[in-house]
Amino acid sequence: MGWGSLLDRVTSWLPIPKRVEGIKNTIDKLEKERSSILVNKAEESKARRLTVIDSQLLDLRKRLQNCSSD
Repeated sequence: MGWGSLLDRVTSWLPIPKRVEGIKNTIDKLEKERSSILVNKAEESKARRLTVIDSQLLDLRKRLQNCSSD
């Protein structure tokens, strides 16, 4: 048994999410946060956070689209 097969066996037991799953999970988390912010009263800090969330969502959706086209 070589080091490569041993490493594959060990990593198969660990719950490491795949790259696409990680992107999808992050998108879901950000969308939930965005929805909760939109329900509350508008404040300047929340507006800034929404801008950051929207930027991150745009970037993540582009990355997800690039992954699906590979």
